[in-house]
Amino acid sequence: MTQVLFKLLTFSLGLYALLPTALARLCHIGVIWQGPRGGRKVAITFDDGPDPVYTPRVLDILKQHGVRGCFFVLGYKAKAHPELITRMIAEGHEVASHGFHHHLPWFLGPRAMFREVRRASQVIQEITGQPPRLYRPPWGLFNLLSLLHSYLFGQRVVLWSFMSWDWGRRCTPESITRQVLSRVRDGSILVFHDSDDTPGAAPGAPEKMLAALPLIIDGLQQRGLSIVPMAELYLPQDNFWKRLGQRMDSLIIRLLGIKELHLEGRPTLFRLRTRRYYGRPITLSDGTLLRAGDPIVELHLNNEMLKEITSTGKSPERIALLTLKEVKRSLPALARWVHSTPQGKNIRAVVGLTILYRGTERLGFTVSDPPATITGLASWYQGWLLSFYHAEGRLRFNRHKKKLSAKIVAMGREELLRRYLQQVPSNDPKKDRQQQEFVCAKENF
Repeated sequence: MTQVLFKLLTFSLGLYALLPTALARLCHIGVIWQGPRGGRKVAITFDDGPDPVYTPRVLDILKQHGVRGCFFVLGYKAKAHPELITRMIAEGHEVASHGFHHHLPWFLGPRAMFREVRRASQVIQEITGQPPRLYRPPWGLFNLLSLLHSYLFGQRVVLWSFMSWDWGRRCTPESITRQVLSRVRDGSILVFHDSDDTPGAAPGAPEKMLAALPLIIDGLQQRGLSIVPMAELYLPQDNFWKRLGQRMDSLIIRLLGIKELHLEGRPTLFRLRTRRYYGRPITLSDGTLLRAGDPIVELHLNNEMLKEITSTGKSPERIALLTLKEVKRSLPALARWVHSTPQGKNIRAVVGLTILYRGTERLGFTVSDPPATITGLASWYQGWLLSFYHAEGRLRFNRHKKKLSAKIVAMGREELLRRYLQQVPSNDPKKDRQQQEFVCAKENF
């Protein structure tokens, strides 16, 4: 019996910890370990800080040489020294996650792993205003969840091209410099440590790294290599799981016969299909009573356009502004389609099911609860889509899961035409402005 349990334990450990580590470290599956060749660029990263003794001196050296790096910080240290995180951001460095504690991933269960990543991300976001986009597991070791990290948390996993061996007792400034400059290549990701209080680090080891760092920076620049942030070295790309999810979404759209709504040759924020309404009766804002069996236009968001908006916007405010601009362009296009097509002339309302319903009432929609039988499934499905199309979608969905419940949004046909038919943009900006003034005057009257 003991032998059977030992074999089962060994197999479980191999499946949960050893195999994911081998796939990541040896096969580089799901991780960034070097940048593309040809750009003559390298990245410098620092682990285990921020440390009040060593990190300020690292920042001083980087500032003196005009170099920007990436700091993979521990959550509990960032919480204790927020002023160092603030300084990193102010001086143009990247702040990434190294977990909350420096726990060995092999011995973290799924719940503990989620807690480690979530707590670190929350601390970093509270200080910087942005969740971290990059993550490096302690010691570069993986378990099954950390191998799926990009999908689960929306953060890319970053390792390194080779070790600098700057944390050992026998290292010297000369050995660290020699190790780095003898192995560095175009696209390399270098790793150093600005702390000596994590397990395995020799006391005082960062002193030797600090002595070597100016020599390494000078050596890299003499070779014509530019030292750049990770964001500049490696342009973000969708991982396998996101690509798979997006292809599944495209397949579902084709099978259901959902079509894109275009305006002047460009796609809008809406996709649509016509069908019968099967929900409970709803009284809409214009007095329309929507009942089961009524013909409707079923609205879907254009996920590719949302992805483009979120990748273009560099802040939540910018993303909100771009989305609002696209909504203002898309609703008049929807009104024109409803008014001018045979399918649109017969519909009673436009109806959507979405977790992104806040603020839609100001646009003329009526918001109501869907049947309880589909609420959970709809919320899960749209959260699933969010995780595939938004860079931080899975992280945000997990953080705000209780708030992101799906709602029905509906607008009567006549209300849609009254509000938006006269707002269809033209190629003449002056005419557009006159049209908007006419609509505003008509509504005020």
